[in-house]
Amino acid sequence: MITHSELVQARETLLDRTVSFFAKRPDVIGIFLAGSLAAESADAYSDIDLRVIATVDEQVRLVAGRLDWPAQWGDLLFNEWLEGTQHCVSHFRPFLKIDVFYWTPEIFAPSPWFKLPTKVFLDRVGLVQRVLAESQSLSHSRPQDAEVSRVLSKALAGAHEVIRRTRRGELYYAQTLLEELRANMTRLDMWIQGLEPSAPQEHKLALRVRPELLDMLKQSYVGLDAAELDRTVVTLGDALAVQVSELHERFEMRRSRATDLAAVSIVTNRQVA
Repeated sequence: MITHSELVQARETLLDRTVSFFAKRPDVIGIFLAGSLAAESADAYSDIDLRVIATVDEQVRLVAGRLDWPAQWGDLLFNEWLEGTQHCVSHFRPFLKIDVFYWTPEIFAPSPWFKLPTKVFLDRVGLVQRVLAESQSLSHSRPQDAEVSRVLSKALAGAHEVIRRTRRGELYYAQTLLEELRANMTRLDMWIQGLEPSAPQEHKLALRVRPELLDMLKQSYVGLDAAELDRTVVTLGDALAVQVSELHERFEMRRSRATDLAAVSIVTNRQVA
């Protein structure tokens, strides 16, 4: 069995090797660490969030080889990636994960996310410190009303679909949709509160939603039982109805509060046989 101290030591070794690999490339102009490791709030299972800034040509080369480079950093198990993106997540023995973003100076622009703790390993031309400094006065923008409306519709649709799939006996699918409903309700609750994360640990669910909603979310994890799923979506529907009213008070959405509440009532009043 791998101990916590062994995981931490192996992670430090992997980070050192990875930073050394990029620092030796002359067209890499900046390397910094983000996330819980940079904030010194990590535990043994925290991953490595690394940002690499390179010239345009070098960034193209790095992205093109993003599935190959990790084998040079440690005992690689597998990669995760999406075509068309500029990052790669790599998993290593014994139980490690590193997420590397490959950016150009144009991509690496000031952002309120860079107000969170960072640890700079390389800054050849002072770009990293300049962008980090310019980010300190920025704030997260208020979500667009149209985006709030879109996510609210996804939450309403999720609640309806849980019922539809439960009635059909498609309980695995209902469980998947229930998880999507939870995620959308969590996002809506953050917008209602106007939260702006100020530390990596604040991204944890328990600190992103109000206690009463968190309790409902915890209780909503039930088995593959139609009756339990039905009770769960009704309970979440009650909370969603409260969110509907709060959202209509805080945002100028081009939709009817009455219609949204009617959509929820189909769930909460069990109007479908």
